This record gives sequence, structure tokens and C-alpha cells, in this order.
Amino acid sequence: MKKRYYDFVYLTNTPSFYKLNLCDEIAKRHSLLLVLYGYGTEAVNKELDGIKKWNFDFHFIHEGDSNSRNKVKTFVNLCELMRHIERKRILYAGWLAPEYNLFSFLSPKKKNVLVCESSIWDISLDGIAGWVKRRIIGRMGAALPSGKPHADFFGSLGFKGKVEMTGSVGIFNKGERKKRERNKRLKFLYVGRLVDVKNIGLLVEEFNRNGKELTIVGAGILEKSLKERANSNITFSGFIANEKLGDVYQAHDVFILPSKSETWGLVVEEAVYWGLPVIVSDRVGSSVDMVKDLGTGCVFHSNDRNSLHACIESMERDYTVYKTAVDEVDFDERDRKQVEAYVKMLD
Repeated sequence: MKKRYYDFVYLTNTPSFYKLNLCDEIAKRHSLLLVLYGYGTEAVNKELDGIKKWNFDFHFIHEGDSNSRNKVKTFVNLCELMRHIERKRILYAGWLAPEYNLFSFLSPKKKNVLVCESSIWDISLDGIAGWVKRRIIGRMGAALPSGKPHADFFGSLGFKGKVEMTGSVGIFNKGERKKRERNKRLKFLYVGRLVDVKNIGLLVEEFNRNGKELTIVGAGILEKSLKERANSNITFSGFIANEKLGDVYQAHDVFILPSKSETWGLVVEEAVYWGLPVIVSDRVGSSVDMVKDLGTGCVFHSNDRNSLHACIESMERDYTVYKTAVDEVDFDERDRKQVEAYVKMLD
């Protein structure tokens, strides 16, 4: 059987919409096969049914729920798939999939590229897990960290391979933006899962005290308890499909992401695109590249309500300054540079 050739084989978990968009743009210039191991709740998945025409090819080594897969079987399926493929570079989406980690030891190091969404703040190299991560990184010939805190991790290890920052974790859905005036009283917004790591309890505590208008969009295990604690100035909108979020963002003035830990935070990019200055914790991976460096908002100390309160006051005082910086961000250029970072791996 004649082998198929691809410039890139991208090994990732589930078909999140922003990775599909990224792969589609890369594949306009270079052949790409996207390999997945099912669907899951860790990201907003998009159904891949073969009806929509993508620029890339895709293959599932496991069908159905990604969390219920047999990892031995999916590894065997991956090896069988790769027997019939010639590839110039293999992109590994992090180190959470044992099947992909193991395969990196079967692939020539010069072909292996680690796509790293974790920052130096999130990664522990202690114990057995740390030892495993070091071995995996040692199998990589190059790395694609999302931003500066992510690139700092490779610097701390003395990584000798090629490193290109992507500036994001994918390409989010865009749409037509409306020109509008800010609300007389700023309206604040959170979008995301309602789980402990997102630290929504801190938001509820702060907005219960300050009485300002906050909308919480999303669903999760903490939804009931958060609603029970929240005052009437806090509105819960439930889950809203990503394609419909543009109108939600544009009905508000400020976006807040208070996470205890967040590898990147694509919602920060979405908020800035739709015209909102942002407030984020210093544990959000994009807080340097998207907020501090661009001046699009304020960064507070994680889990510190007084620091969050100070950022809210700063936002109300200097809103025009932050909004001007937001309006100057060129997302076409950011997307172009993100794709170019991947293309440079072929050099």
C-alpha cells in the first residue's frame, strides 16, 4: 500500500473549535492530518462528520467519549495509522495523552514538536510525573509555546531545540462587531465553566459586596451553590453556544477571568476581539501577552479579593485608556503570526 504524505500530523485530544480553525488555516498552505481520540467536555467540541469540507484530513483513533477510551487500543490504532503515513513533522498537543507520549519515543526526535499550552506557573517537574515530562520534552526537536510564560518554561530547562511562540492556542470564531457606547454603569461579564479552578466564588463574593452588575455565562457542578450565594445584581445565563457569544460580549463592558489556574484563556482573546477591556488573575496564561503587554486591562493577584477590587476600581477610573488599547489589537495579524509559527517548524 502506498503511504500518504503530510507536512504535519497533529496529535490532539478532541475537536475543539479553535484548533479546527487553526488547522484549517495551516492546511491552506501545507498538508495536515489531525488525529483525535474522541469527544470530551474539556473544550467546546465541534462535530466532525465529514459533511463540512475542511482543508485538512482527520482521523479518530477512538470513536466516542474520550474519557472512556482504552489507551492500549488507541495506542495500537495510532501505530497502525502511522505505518501508512509519511510525515515531515508531528505536533504533540501537550503531554496528557499516554498514547502520544509513548509514540514520541518511536518517532525520530527531529520530527517531534511539542505544542505547549502550559506556562511556567502551571508545570511541576517534581516526582514521577516530573520525570516523565522531562523524558517527553527530551524527545522533542522543537516547541511551540503559547506565550511568554510558556516559553519561559523551556528556557528554564535549557531546551536546545527550536522555539517559536504561537501567541495563542488556536483561532476562535469571529464575527461582525458593532459600534456602541459603553453602558452608563459598567456591566461585567464572566464566560466559562462553573468549576472550582475558575474561582467564580471570588467573583460572587466581590460583586455581592460592591453591588455592580455581573453576568455569569456557563454551566458546571458549582452552578446551584453559586446561585444560592449570589445577590440579585448577579445574573446567571447558563451555557451559551460559542457562535452566539458575540452578542453577549457586546452587551457588556468588562470581562473578568479570576481563575486559580488557567493555561491560556482563549476567552480573554474573545473578549478583547469583541471590544471588552479585561480583568484577569495572575494565574491566567495569557495575562502577560494579551493583557500586560497590550495594555488591554488589569491583572490582580489570584484569590485576593482586595486586589480584584482594586482592578475593578482601576477599570472604572481608566476605562477609556483600556478601551483604546483593546481597539488597537489587530487580530488578523495575530492569526497570521500564529499560523506562521507552525509553518516555521518546516524550515
